[in-house]
Amino acid sequence: MVLSRCRQNTVRRRAHSVAIIVVVTSIAMLNSTALAGEEPPLRLGVPAYGYPGESDLWAELAQLPAGSVVVLDPANGPGELSDTTYEQSVAAVRAAGVHIYGYVDTDYGRRSTVDMLEDVRRHVVWYSVDGVFLDQTPAAFEPAIAAVIRAAQSEGLQVSINPGQPIVDRQWVVLADHVVTFEGDAALYKRTQMPRWLWDFPADKFWHLVYALADMGQLQAVLRQASAQHAEMIYVTDGTLPNPWQRLPRYWPEELATISAHTAGTSLGSDAPPQR
Repeated sequence: MVLSRCRQNTVRRRAHSVAIIVVVTSIAMLNSTALAGEEPPLRLGVPAYGYPGESDLWAELAQLPAGSVVVLDPANGPGELSDTTYEQSVAAVRAAGVHIYGYVDTDYGRRSTVDMLEDVRRHVVWYSVDGVFLDQTPAAFEPAIAAVIRAAQSEGLQVSINPGQPIVDRQWVVLADHVVTFEGDAALYKRTQMPRWLWDFPADKFWHLVYALADMGQLQAVLRQASAQHAEMIYVTDGTLPNPWQRLPRYWPEELATISAHTAGTSLGSDAPPQR
């Protein structure tokens, strides 16, 4: 009887140890999954800085997946008068479920809040935009631009800002709906790393714009990097300065197909934050 009780205690201890191992292993697996993060879906955010009809740019944008973003820039902003050609092109793209953002130049904080809000108003009245794209935003927090963001959001508009670099004031990421944390050529993009604290925010906050990628064979690598660098919005082109955004790249069908497939669940890579 004593031997039997000893065996029972041994079995209980072993069962208890197994239970602890299972729990600890499960927690470790959960922590590992949390560290790696879920790979964000990719979606297109295209600066469309070319006039409708001068290339196939606006005609092709009507084929974008619903939920994509197109930035409208008639005249370094909305201009002085509405343009019926733009009105028609914007209507066709919007009918596909694409979001239209109006371009507003902040001039690195040198423009007044009143002037920037007038640009916002014109974009809304003339083109019924869904949001605004505040370009040339300084990396440091600027109260005048913050006032524009809050005013636009209070009217139900989405607001993207474009510092074009990863080293930005955290207040921008808290306040804006999207932040362009990279705008530059493909060679620089390959060398760029995002700061770890960006992973404190959802990937749909971040937008990368990559130009001068001439080699279509590198497209997949750039898209994998965007996913790994915690950016949901991406656009890649072979265009070059002074205006890389006036036409679509030669490999546009491949880029569109790849991002559409990734949005539907095809994996490009992990979204783990960089190690300290």
